[in-house]
Amino acid sequence: MEVKFHPPQFLINIVRGIEGQENVESDFLLRAIRVKNTAEKPVHITRYCFDLKSEGKSQKKISYPEEMVKKRSLALLELKEKLMTKRRGIKETLRKGNLLLLMGTEKFWDKDQISTNTLEPNQETGFLHEHFRIATPEPIDELVFTAVYVKEDKQKNVAIRIPVTQYERKNQYIFPLKGIWMVLGNWNDPYDHRTHNSQEFGFDLIQLDDNMQFVQNQEKPNDEYPCYGQKIVAIADGEVVDCLDGSPENPSACALLPKERKIKLLKEQGLLALANGNFVVLEHHGGEFSFYGHMKPGLQVNKGDKVKQGQTLGKVGNSGNSTGPHLHFQLMDAPSILTGRGLPCYFTNVRDLFGERVEFVEHDGLIVHLD
Repeated sequence: MEVKFHPPQFLINIVRGIEGQENVESDFLLRAIRVKNTAEKPVHITRYCFDLKSEGKSQKKISYPEEMVKKRSLALLELKEKLMTKRRGIKETLRKGNLLLLMGTEKFWDKDQISTNTLEPNQETGFLHEHFRIATPEPIDELVFTAVYVKEDKQKNVAIRIPVTQYERKNQYIFPLKGIWMVLGNWNDPYDHRTHNSQEFGFDLIQLDDNMQFVQNQEKPNDEYPCYGQKIVAIADGEVVDCLDGSPENPSACALLPKERKIKLLKEQGLLALANGNFVVLEHHGGEFSFYGHMKPGLQVNKGDKVKQGQTLGKVGNSGNSTGPHLHFQLMDAPSILTGRGLPCYFTNVRDLFGERVEFVEHDGLIVHLD
């Protein structure tokens, strides 16, 4: 039996203190598991076990019974039909792109060998997305995953050790905007951007109107949003390694481009134009890349340009797959939003409404202002 995990090498743990307690909270996401039968006889998986450890000591054990194992394997079969089975023409472009957005790779599972929790030789199963949030005296630094199975009437198991690390920042970053902003869809919500590989620590930025509201459930002209047209700045010195300009904006909030125009856009400018609209990717020291999406046409930089921290890149817009004017921002370990891995981003110039320093945006819906 063989077990592999994704993303490879390690999981990124966000550790934060708990008010009034000595414990700390660990928060990390196991994106996917693959369990493959490498034996010459069939096997039947009966249980998944998770052992969360700190410095070699078990802090919490979680066990999934056979019913849950089967449920997760059936969900993987559904994913195979949705995103792993090839289509024709534009549908294939969308299928492949969505799989890359979700996983960052096409090759984690062998789609022709995916089965239920009863595996013939060379068949495999597994699951997508297991989120952990746990309070312990010390941060979790290892996850031991075990698959329990029956082979020829004998119970056996196979295990894998998965490092869980706290990411060490490479640079000092400033916020990509100036003024007062609300953060939406950040990593604290495991069912939003975090479900996508490069967007694990990404978030959206909007501004409230004069009534302290953000109307996003009705059609409203782009220029009626206070954030529309606001300047977007480079979070640090870097080089423009990718960008797209000239992608049309959606006519208003809650009104995407007509289907025919979206198909034309996909054919002419590709999936990234359809998903992100106009965008900029900057490379920074240490192999970190910042991404700015849904911008207005008329970028102020070009591919290959060297930029300084705080330099204007363009303006907040409503292009791509967007429900209204906003900036989508994220940090990655590679220049591609399709294959890069999301990284946590720490800032030097952010305060909350109480004037307290906010180095790392922890909570969805947080309102921040910039020095």
